[in-house]
Amino acid sequence: MNTHPAEREGAGIDSWIVVDLDRISRLPERLRRLWPPDLLPRRVDRDSRAASAEEEISGAGSGAAAAGSGTGAAPSGMGEGSGGAKRDLDVLTAWLRGFASELNRVRTRISVVVSSGVETVHLALCLGPGIAHAILALQGEGLEDFARHQLLRRIEPGRIGHVVEDLTELVDQDCVLTLSWASGRGATGLEFLRREGGTWYRPVIERAGDSVTVDDDVDAGESAVRKLLSAVLTRTLTAGAPS
Repeated sequence: MNTHPAEREGAGIDSWIVVDLDRISRLPERLRRLWPPDLLPRRVDRDSRAASAEEEISGAGSGAAAAGSGTGAAPSGMGEGSGGAKRDLDVLTAWLRGFASELNRVRTRISVVVSSGVETVHLALCLGPGIAHAILALQGEGLEDFARHQLLRRIEPGRIGHVVEDLTELVDQDCVLTLSWASGRGATGLEFLRREGGTWYRPVIERAGDSVTVDDDVDAGESAVRKLLSAVLTRTLTAGAPS
């Protein structure tokens, strides 16, 4: 990768709040179980947990734990200086608990994964009444700074397509975008796009009896990602609605 993700024009990483995985793991069980399973930290190594505990006791919280080493936007009034760091950590924890508790109100969940094989952007969208809670994980080559963190933000549904389009720019190489969703009364779906040489293609899937075949891809045109997200959002937000 040529540039740090936070420096890429349009990537918009500075508009996210960066939270260390240890903090997510310490959420109360009633809140932790609301987290998207694919992004819930499975296990926190002892050294990391011990370092985090020592950090809170000393009150000298690191910038990465408080707000992603400057790559994320912290909640209003939160600073990163050594003075009052213990208070800052408490404010972030309170914000995280509030964010997690709101996941209980979602009615639609969408998962977007963009992967080139060496770079992966994994976005979970939890859509509630009029708002979406976005949880982002970045992994792989050039994204090492975010390996122990997740990025969080609230976002209006009308902005989701633009956000996902921006996030695809974090993956430099040819890649595949996989989008899965669950909404309404058990309604689910799966869509995907492939990017090669900067152009997005959409595979043509055909069903014949019990078999499924994938024909040659067709050019998905400009704004393919935004158009796909718009179509899926329209479908999911009306799934299960009374006819």
